[in-house]
Amino acid sequence: MKVLLGAVLVLFYALFVTATKGGLSKDEQKKLLDALNKDRLRAQQASKSIGFERLTYDLELEKKAAAFDCKPESYSSGVAMTALQWDSVGDELYEEVYKGIVFNVGLFDWRQTKIGCSKEITCTVKIAEGPEVPANLIGKEFVTVGGCILGPLTTDMFEGEKRAASKLGIPKATKYGDLLGIKISSGEEAKTGTLTSSGNSFGIVSFLAIMIFYL
Repeated sequence: MKVLLGAVLVLFYALFVTATKGGLSKDEQKKLLDALNKDRLRAQQASKSIGFERLTYDLELEKKAAAFDCKPESYSSGVAMTALQWDSVGDELYEEVYKGIVFNVGLFDWRQTKIGCSKEITCTVKIAEGPEVPANLIGKEFVTVGGCILGPLTTDMFEGEKRAASKLGIPKATKYGDLLGIKISSGEEAKTGTLTSSGNSFGIVSFLAIMIFYL
């Protein structure tokens, strides 16, 4: 009896220490991988010249996604988050600034073989005045909920590669957010802190480009 109880406690402890808050269940991991790998295969067939690696789920990347702090230096240090849901301001940014590059093109980086996600990671950017910022976006808050980090490579695709991938009929990332039941509501509160950016050397548009697209 003591041996059985000990085994149960060990199993419980193992499950407890490996679970990540906001991480994906085994069923959710399978749903995401099935859908995303199928879409990556379609993109490969549309390209006829690019071979997409098949993604597997990685718990270490899941931990990184859950612990992501939404700061500009984090995006520029080789850890890139791909959002799974965003508010209407994100759609405005796409229409106003980023025509030609799909928001979630990072999910279709053909070189990557691993992915880990958090359903709860929430980032907020208050758009401040800057030389590259359309006037109608100044003062608005851009919110993303849920996100994934791909690996093992930490280098971004070139802009030309992103534009090429964006022409392969890839679906909007919210498809995967919907699949995982991730919701976004007006006035969503950031769980990892609110970032306010202005016209500094990094640049709000440069930051948002990394946040959404390698995103």
